[in-house]
Amino acid sequence: MTLSEPGTPATTVDAPRFGLLVPTLMEFEPCGLDQLREAARIGDQYGFEVLWVGDHLLFDSPILESTVSVAVLGTMTERVKVGTNVLQLPLRRPLDVAKSFATISHLTEGRLVLGIGVGGGYPLEWQAAGVDLAERGARCDDGLDMLGWLWEGTAARGRFDTSPGLAIDPPPAGGRGPVWVGGRADVAVRRAARCDGSLNIWVSPSRCAQIRARVLELRPQGVEDFTFGLELLVHVDDDPDCAREHVRGCLTRLSLDPDRLEKYTVFGSPEQVAEGVSAYVDAGVQHVSFYLPGAGWSEQALRVAEEVLPLVRARAATAVA
Repeated sequence: MTLSEPGTPATTVDAPRFGLLVPTLMEFEPCGLDQLREAARIGDQYGFEVLWVGDHLLFDSPILESTVSVAVLGTMTERVKVGTNVLQLPLRRPLDVAKSFATISHLTEGRLVLGIGVGGGYPLEWQAAGVDLAERGARCDDGLDMLGWLWEGTAARGRFDTSPGLAIDPPPAGGRGPVWVGGRADVAVRRAARCDGSLNIWVSPSRCAQIRARVLELRPQGVEDFTFGLELLVHVDDDPDCAREHVRGCLTRLSLDPDRLEKYTVFGSPEQVAEGVSAYVDAGVQHVSFYLPGAGWSEQALRVAEEVLPLVRARAATAVA
Protein backbone atom coordinates (compact mmCIF):
# COMPACT_ATOMS: atom_id res chain seq x y z
CA MET A 1 0.00 0.00 0.00
CA THR A 2 1.25 3.50 -0.76
CA LEU A 3 0.13 6.92 0.35
CA SER A 4 0.78 10.15 -1.43
CA GLU A 5 -0.18 13.79 -1.12
CA PRO A 6 -0.31 16.29 -3.99
CA GLY A 7 3.20 17.38 -4.86
CA THR A 8 4.91 14.64 -2.84
CA PRO A 9 6.25 11.25 -3.92
CA ALA A 10 4.35 8.14 -2.93
CA THR A 11 5.63 6.55 0.26
CA THR A 12 5.50 2.85 1.08
CA VAL A 13 3.70 2.16 4.36
CA ASP A 14 5.01 -0.67 6.52
CA ALA A 15 2.78 -3.02 8.50
CA PRO A 16 1.22 -1.10 11.40
CA ARG A 17 2.89 -1.32 14.80
CA PHE A 18 1.22 -0.91 18.16
CA GLY A 19 1.84 0.29 21.69
CA LEU A 20 0.14 0.26 25.07
CA LEU A 21 -0.07 3.14 27.52
CA VAL A 22 0.61 1.44 30.86
CA PRO A 23 -1.72 2.72 33.62
CA THR A 24 0.93 4.45 35.76
CA LEU A 25 -1.62 7.27 36.05
CA MET A 26 -3.70 5.74 38.81
CA GLU A 27 -6.95 7.56 38.08
CA PHE A 28 -8.97 4.36 37.89
CA GLU A 29 -7.05 1.55 39.62
CA PRO A 30 -3.80 1.04 41.55
CA CYS A 31 -0.57 0.40 39.67
CA GLY A 32 2.19 -1.48 41.47
CA LEU A 33 4.90 -3.91 40.47
CA ASP A 34 2.38 -6.65 39.71
CA GLN A 35 0.57 -4.41 37.22
CA LEU A 36 3.88 -3.45 35.61
CA ARG A 37 4.84 -7.12 35.34
CA GLU A 38 1.52 -7.91 33.68
CA ALA A 39 2.00 -5.05 31.22
CA ALA A 40 5.53 -6.29 30.48
CA ARG A 41 4.24 -9.81 29.86
CA ILE A 42 1.52 -8.61 27.49
CA GLY A 43 3.92 -6.32 25.67
CA ASP A 44 6.49 -9.03 25.09
CA GLN A 45 4.06 -11.86 24.35
CA TYR A 46 1.75 -10.11 21.88
CA GLY A 47 4.22 -8.27 19.68
CA PHE A 48 3.63 -4.70 20.83
CA GLU A 49 6.31 -2.25 19.73
CA VAL A 50 6.38 0.06 22.78
CA LEU A 51 5.05 0.15 26.33
CA TRP A 52 4.46 3.81 27.17
CA VAL A 53 4.12 5.69 30.46
CA GLY A 54 2.69 9.15 31.03
CA ASP A 55 4.41 11.96 32.88
CA HIS A 56 3.66 14.45 35.65
CA LEU A 57 5.71 15.58 38.64
CA LEU A 58 2.60 16.79 40.48
CA PHE A 59 -0.94 16.02 39.44
CA ASP A 60 -4.48 15.83 40.80
CA SER A 61 -4.37 12.01 40.63
CA PRO A 62 -1.67 9.56 41.77
CA ILE A 63 0.93 8.95 39.05
CA LEU A 64 4.23 7.09 39.08
CA GLU A 65 7.39 8.99 38.13
CA SER A 66 7.98 8.35 34.45
CA THR A 67 11.74 7.82 34.33
CA VAL A 68 11.66 5.32 37.18
CA SER A 69 8.68 3.53 35.62
CA VAL A 70 10.41 3.23 32.24
CA ALA A 71 13.54 1.89 33.91
CA VAL A 72 11.55 -0.71 35.88
CA LEU A 73 9.63 -1.79 32.78
CA GLY A 74 12.95 -2.12 30.98
CA THR A 75 14.12 -4.67 33.53
CA MET A 76 10.86 -6.64 33.24
CA THR A 77 10.83 -6.93 29.44
CA GLU A 78 13.00 -8.69 26.90
CA ARG A 79 11.69 -7.63 23.48
CA VAL A 80 9.22 -4.76 23.65
CA LYS A 81 10.55 -1.21 23.82
CA VAL A 82 9.68 1.19 26.63
CA GLY A 83 9.10 4.92 26.41
CA THR A 84 7.54 8.13 27.70
CA ASN A 85 4.32 9.41 26.18
CA VAL A 86 5.16 12.14 26.76
CA LEU A 87 7.88 13.51 29.05
CA GLN A 88 7.36 17.21 29.77
CA LEU A 89 10.87 18.18 28.73
CA PRO A 90 10.70 21.89 29.69
CA LEU A 91 10.06 20.95 33.35
CA ARG A 92 13.50 19.34 33.65
CA ARG A 93 17.16 20.11 33.19
CA PRO A 94 18.19 18.67 29.82
CA LEU A 95 21.39 17.33 31.41
CA ASP A 96 19.37 15.14 33.78
CA VAL A 97 17.13 13.86 30.99
CA ALA A 98 20.07 13.18 28.67
CA LYS A 99 21.94 11.23 31.36
CA SER A 100 18.97 9.23 32.67
CA PHE A 101 17.72 8.19 29.27
CA ALA A 102 21.20 7.39 27.99
CA THR A 103 21.58 5.02 30.94
CA ILE A 104 18.20 3.36 30.36
CA SER A 105 18.96 3.01 26.64
CA HIS A 106 22.35 1.47 27.45
CA LEU A 107 20.91 -1.00 29.96
CA THR A 108 18.01 -2.03 27.70
CA GLU A 109 20.30 -2.32 24.65
CA GLY A 110 18.39 0.36 22.79
CA ARG A 111 14.83 -0.60 23.74
CA LEU A 112 13.92 2.98 24.61
CA VAL A 113 11.91 5.72 22.91
CA LEU A 114 12.03 9.17 24.47
CA GLY A 115 8.68 10.80 23.75
CA ILE A 116 8.69 14.48 24.70
CA GLY A 117 6.26 17.38 24.66
CA VAL A 118 5.80 20.87 26.02
CA GLY A 119 3.23 19.83 28.65
CA GLY A 120 1.62 22.59 30.64
CA GLY A 121 -1.77 21.12 31.40
CA TYR A 122 -1.31 21.33 35.18
CA PRO A 123 0.17 24.73 36.14
CA LEU A 124 0.79 23.88 39.81
CA GLU A 125 3.64 21.51 38.93
CA TRP A 126 5.31 24.24 36.91
CA GLN A 127 5.09 26.58 39.88
CA ALA A 128 6.62 23.91 42.09
CA ALA A 129 9.41 23.29 39.57
CA GLY A 130 10.15 27.01 39.31
CA VAL A 131 9.65 27.03 35.54
CA ASP A 132 7.77 29.80 33.76
CA LEU A 133 4.89 28.19 31.91
CA ALA A 134 5.10 30.86 29.22
CA GLU A 135 8.61 29.67 28.34
CA ARG A 136 7.67 26.04 27.80
CA GLY A 137 7.88 26.14 23.99
CA ALA A 138 11.25 27.89 23.96
CA ARG A 139 12.57 25.59 26.67
CA CYS A 140 11.40 22.53 24.74
CA ASP A 141 13.21 23.64 21.59
CA ASP A 142 16.32 24.47 23.60
CA GLY A 143 16.11 21.14 25.42
CA LEU A 144 15.97 19.20 22.17
CA ASP A 145 19.14 20.92 21.02
CA MET A 146 20.78 20.20 24.36
CA LEU A 147 19.96 16.48 24.25
CA GLY A 148 21.74 16.14 20.93
CA TRP A 149 24.73 18.23 22.03
CA LEU A 150 25.12 16.32 25.28
CA TRP A 151 24.88 12.91 23.64
CA GLU A 152 27.32 13.95 20.90
CA GLY A 153 29.71 15.91 23.12
CA THR A 154 29.24 19.17 21.20
CA ALA A 155 30.21 22.40 22.90
CA ALA A 156 27.32 24.81 22.40
CA ARG A 157 25.27 27.40 24.23
CA GLY A 158 21.48 27.47 24.12
CA ARG A 159 19.09 30.08 25.42
CA PHE A 160 18.69 28.40 28.82
CA ASP A 161 21.49 25.81 29.11
CA THR A 162 25.03 25.13 27.97
CA SER A 163 26.71 21.95 26.72
CA PRO A 164 30.38 21.93 27.76
CA GLY A 165 31.52 19.65 24.95
CA LEU A 166 31.87 16.51 27.06
CA ALA A 167 29.77 13.62 25.78
CA ILE A 168 27.61 11.63 28.18
CA ASP A 169 29.21 8.24 28.66
CA PRO A 170 27.91 5.62 28.24
CA PRO A 171 25.83 7.12 25.45
CA PRO A 172 22.44 5.87 24.35
CA ALA A 173 22.61 2.64 22.37
CA GLY A 174 23.62 3.56 18.85
CA GLY A 175 25.02 6.87 20.05
CA ARG A 176 21.72 8.72 20.10
CA GLY A 177 18.28 7.81 21.42
CA PRO A 178 15.18 8.05 19.21
CA VAL A 179 13.08 11.09 20.14
CA TRP A 180 9.39 11.35 19.22
CA VAL A 181 7.49 14.59 19.77
CA GLY A 182 3.91 14.92 20.97
CA GLY A 183 1.46 17.59 19.91
CA ARG A 184 -0.94 18.28 17.06
CA ALA A 185 -0.42 22.04 16.56
CA ASP A 186 1.79 23.13 13.67
CA VAL A 187 4.58 24.28 16.01
CA ALA A 188 4.65 20.78 17.52
CA VAL A 189 4.66 19.20 14.06
CA ARG A 190 7.63 21.38 13.10
CA ARG A 191 9.36 20.27 16.28
CA ALA A 192 8.64 16.62 15.51
CA ALA A 193 10.03 16.97 12.00
CA ARG A 194 13.43 17.72 13.57
CA CYS A 195 13.34 14.42 15.41
CA ASP A 196 12.53 10.74 14.83
CA GLY A 197 8.77 10.54 15.18
CA SER A 198 5.49 12.20 16.13
CA LEU A 199 2.92 11.30 18.76
CA ASN A 200 -0.55 12.81 18.52
CA ILE A 201 -3.79 12.50 20.46
CA TRP A 202 -7.32 13.90 19.96
CA VAL A 203 -6.92 14.04 16.19
CA SER A 204 -8.95 12.70 13.28
CA PRO A 205 -7.58 10.48 10.52
CA SER A 206 -7.72 13.46 8.17
CA ARG A 207 -5.63 15.54 10.56
CA CYS A 208 -3.12 12.67 10.76
CA ALA A 209 -2.84 12.75 6.99
CA GLN A 210 -2.26 16.51 7.14
CA ILE A 211 0.46 16.07 9.76
CA ARG A 212 2.13 13.45 7.61
CA ALA A 213 2.08 15.76 4.58
CA ARG A 214 3.50 18.62 6.64
CA VAL A 215 6.36 16.48 7.97
CA LEU A 216 7.14 15.43 4.40
CA GLU A 217 7.42 19.11 3.48
CA LEU A 218 9.72 19.82 6.41
CA ARG A 219 12.08 16.86 5.95
CA PRO A 220 13.91 17.08 2.63
CA GLN A 221 15.88 14.01 3.72
CA GLY A 222 12.67 11.96 3.68
CA VAL A 223 10.83 9.98 6.33
CA GLU A 224 12.34 6.52 6.00
CA ASP A 225 13.68 6.84 9.56
CA PHE A 226 10.63 8.71 10.90
CA THR A 227 7.59 7.20 12.68
CA PHE A 228 4.12 8.73 12.50
CA GLY A 229 2.58 7.82 15.84
CA LEU A 230 -0.80 8.19 17.52
CA GLU A 231 -2.22 7.74 21.00
CA LEU A 232 -5.82 6.58 20.72
CA LEU A 233 -8.33 6.20 23.54
CA VAL A 234 -10.06 2.86 23.01
CA HIS A 235 -12.58 0.68 24.80
CA VAL A 236 -13.66 -2.78 23.65
CA ASP A 237 -17.15 -3.98 24.57
CA ASP A 238 -19.49 -6.18 22.57
CA ASP A 239 -22.28 -3.76 23.48
CA PRO A 240 -21.53 -0.49 21.60
CA ASP A 241 -23.80 1.53 23.90
CA CYS A 242 -21.93 0.31 26.98
CA ALA A 243 -18.62 1.05 25.26
CA ARG A 244 -19.70 4.60 24.45
CA GLU A 245 -20.95 5.17 27.99
CA HIS A 246 -17.61 3.93 29.34
CA VAL A 247 -15.60 6.25 27.08
CA ARG A 248 -17.69 9.30 27.91
CA GLY A 249 -17.48 8.53 31.61
CA CYS A 250 -13.71 8.23 31.46
CA LEU A 251 -13.37 11.51 29.58
CA THR A 252 -15.54 13.25 32.17
CA ARG A 253 -13.54 11.80 35.05
CA LEU A 254 -10.34 12.98 33.35
CA SER A 255 -11.82 16.52 33.27
CA LEU A 256 -12.12 16.36 29.48
CA ASP A 257 -15.17 17.31 27.41
CA PRO A 258 -16.82 14.14 26.03
CA ASP A 259 -18.96 16.12 23.59
CA ARG A 260 -15.81 17.54 21.98
CA LEU A 261 -13.48 14.55 22.20
CA GLU A 262 -15.66 11.47 21.71
CA LYS A 263 -15.18 11.69 17.93
CA TYR A 264 -11.43 11.20 18.44
CA THR A 265 -11.92 7.93 20.32
CA VAL A 266 -12.69 4.40 19.14
CA PHE A 267 -15.04 2.03 20.95
CA GLY A 268 -17.38 -0.89 20.49
CA SER A 269 -16.98 -4.50 19.40
CA PRO A 270 -13.57 -5.80 18.28
CA GLU A 271 -14.72 -5.39 14.68
CA GLN A 272 -15.80 -1.79 15.28
CA VAL A 273 -12.56 -0.93 17.08
CA ALA A 274 -10.50 -2.55 14.32
CA GLU A 275 -12.36 -0.52 11.72
CA GLY A 276 -11.67 2.69 13.63
CA VAL A 277 -8.00 1.90 14.10
CA SER A 278 -7.66 0.95 10.44
CA ALA A 279 -8.94 4.38 9.41
CA TYR A 280 -5.89 5.90 11.10
CA VAL A 281 -3.56 3.33 9.55
CA ASP A 282 -5.02 4.15 6.14
CA ALA A 283 -4.26 7.84 6.85
CA GLY A 284 -0.57 7.05 7.28
CA VAL A 285 -0.25 6.35 11.00
CA GLN A 286 2.49 3.76 11.50
CA HIS A 287 2.32 3.30 15.29
CA VAL A 288 -0.96 3.26 17.25
CA SER A 289 -0.67 3.37 21.03
CA PHE A 290 -3.78 2.22 22.87
CA TYR A 291 -4.90 4.32 25.82
CA LEU A 292 -7.25 2.12 27.86
CA PRO A 293 -8.60 4.21 30.77
CA GLY A 294 -10.96 2.77 33.32
CA ALA A 295 -10.93 -0.27 35.56
CA GLY A 296 -9.82 -3.57 34.06
CA TRP A 297 -6.76 -2.42 32.11
CA SER A 298 -5.31 -5.92 31.75
CA GLU A 299 -8.54 -7.35 30.39
CA GLN A 300 -8.82 -4.53 27.87
CA ALA A 301 -5.19 -4.94 26.82
CA LEU A 302 -5.75 -8.64 26.21
CA ARG A 303 -8.90 -8.00 24.18
CA VAL A 304 -6.99 -5.51 22.05
CA ALA A 305 -4.10 -7.95 21.59
CA GLU A 306 -6.16 -11.06 20.91
CA GLU A 307 -9.28 -9.74 19.17
CA VAL A 308 -8.56 -6.32 17.64
CA LEU A 309 -4.98 -6.44 16.38
CA PRO A 310 -5.41 -9.60 14.25
CA LEU A 311 -8.25 -7.85 12.42
CA VAL A 312 -6.23 -4.67 11.86
CA ARG A 313 -3.19 -6.62 10.68
CA ALA A 314 -5.27 -8.75 8.33
CA ARG A 315 -6.87 -5.67 6.79
CA ALA A 316 -3.48 -3.97 6.40
CA ALA A 317 -2.02 -7.09 4.77
CA THR A 318 -4.93 -7.22 2.32
CA ALA A 319 -4.43 -3.55 1.45
CA VAL A 320 -0.73 -4.13 0.76
CA ALA A 321 -1.50 -7.16 -1.40
